[in-house]
Amino acid sequence: MASAVLLPKSQGKERIDLAGRPYLAFLWAAFLTALIAGPWLLPGYLFGTDWPGPRRFEFPSSASSEMVLYAVLALASRVLGGELTSKLFVLGALFASAALAYRAVPSKGFLSGAAAATIYVANPFVYGRLHYGQFFVLAAYAALPWMALRLRRLVGEPGVGTALVAALSLAVLGVLSLHFLLIAGVLYVAVVVAYVLAARPMLPYLKRLVAPLVIMFLAVFAASAYWVVPLLRGTNSEGARLAGIGLGDLNAFAAIPDRSLGIVPNLLGLYGFWAEATGRFTSMKAFVPAWPAALGVLLILCGVGAFAALRDRDQGLAPWVLGLLAGAIAALILEIGISYPLTARIVQWLYAEIPTYRGMRDAGKWGAMLALVYSQLVGFGAVAILAWLKKRVRDPVGSEWVAGFAAALVLALPLYCGNGLLFGAHGEIKPSAYPAGWYAADRLLSSDTHPGRTLVLPWHEYMSYSFVQNRNNVIASPAPGFFSVPVLVSADPEVPGISPPQDPDQLVVSGLVRDGAKGDWGQVLAAYGVKYVVLTREVDWHSYAFLDTQPGLTKVGDYESIVIYAIHPQA
Repeated sequence: MASAVLLPKSQGKERIDLAGRPYLAFLWAAFLTALIAGPWLLPGYLFGTDWPGPRRFEFPSSASSEMVLYAVLALASRVLGGELTSKLFVLGALFASAALAYRAVPSKGFLSGAAAATIYVANPFVYGRLHYGQFFVLAAYAALPWMALRLRRLVGEPGVGTALVAALSLAVLGVLSLHFLLIAGVLYVAVVVAYVLAARPMLPYLKRLVAPLVIMFLAVFAASAYWVVPLLRGTNSEGARLAGIGLGDLNAFAAIPDRSLGIVPNLLGLYGFWAEATGRFTSMKAFVPAWPAALGVLLILCGVGAFAALRDRDQGLAPWVLGLLAGAIAALILEIGISYPLTARIVQWLYAEIPTYRGMRDAGKWGAMLALVYSQLVGFGAVAILAWLKKRVRDPVGSEWVAGFAAALVLALPLYCGNGLLFGAHGEIKPSAYPAGWYAADRLLSSDTHPGRTLVLPWHEYMSYSFVQNRNNVIASPAPGFFSVPVLVSADPEVPGISPPQDPDQLVVSGLVRDGAKGDWGQVLAAYGVKYVVLTREVDWHSYAFLDTQPGLTKVGDYESIVIYAIHPQA
């Protein structure tokens, strides 16, 4: 009988208070969020390389994993406006990261939860993604601890209820970022295998677990079928993007080593994001000069936590910790990826045999798994160290003083490791305002009852914008999220090794840009439904001076920061 199966004690009624005091989790999460994002509440739009300060969000026009999230943002922006919607989204992701990491730690008590929340939200992984505006990634990152908690409940108490809630967490993860389903998949395999091997006898537990796992898988598929089926068929935008990813992408977005310590210490420190090599933003290491020493202390603390959990049979968390460690090792190998010959073979095989793995071309995303494991083990370590200190110091008053000092050090460590994020990344990320000329241009374009399409120049997908106050002011074109009319912008990231887009619109405009004054801009653009050309006075805008004398183009507006031409093709 299943009830006679001898399992780790967590595989039944857990003896640990998983919830603790919920309000403490929320208060600490609010404190960390304010410490990081307080300056972003000032007026202005938030910008990042992949988050070009959207003034408006459009409802999705095709099925994709993110269509639900886009729809929610579009609805919110209709009510609150794009500026406030963006800020609530980013602050919500930071708050949820901290609160869920706090709540997901199996150890009870404020210190373990607060330490877990701090190390999870204040680290180089989050720092780099904020600078690059990868807010969808951060939203999925925020949900990762919840997924881990539901996984632990599922393997601890296999049943229909735990399976369905686990399925919900995975479905939400897929909505926020498809990449994180792969991360969750690796953790699921590691943890399930660890629990099965730890069960005594093994077979009865496996029989109890199989049905809930099947139910969970079917529920996730049913909830995600609207995007999974088109993705597998290659008929939606995500399927097309996956098909277009080549080995050049893997090289372009590979994890990078530290100049002195190499690749492994860099990745263990949650550094290694490919964008760190661009020099567009200050490295977190500038704010944490002793980061190798801090990393060493963090790893020791995690090691103490793992050792304590493995020894404590009363709590029965040994298989959970072993699963976490196995998941961390797998994530580290995959994050190293093509940056090391041995691991490169593994990634190249995955790329060739499993097409969906191409979505992990940015190997640094595997760092999210390491951050999750750190947050779990740090909580164990903090509790173990405090318990040891209280036993060593027999004087009650002295014991409290020593424990308080140790607790302060435990919380100070992750704050030091992630202090580059504090106060709006030390002012490197600031709210910014669009120039008045952009609003005037939008009024002119939207006054046309049949505006057609508007071509936006200069012809770069990513470029520097003078009005963006961030240290890194290279962003994707803000035009699609700003103007009220359909726009045509470059989709070429201009990254070495990545092929430019091959769709007709992109090829035609790229050809005109190459031809310069020799191109027949009016005739060609009119044939492709373009009625206006917008030239923002940014970067290499001087190279488009010939537009003033182009046949078929008439300047109809000059608003200092932006110029508008109307297209009147000659007969």
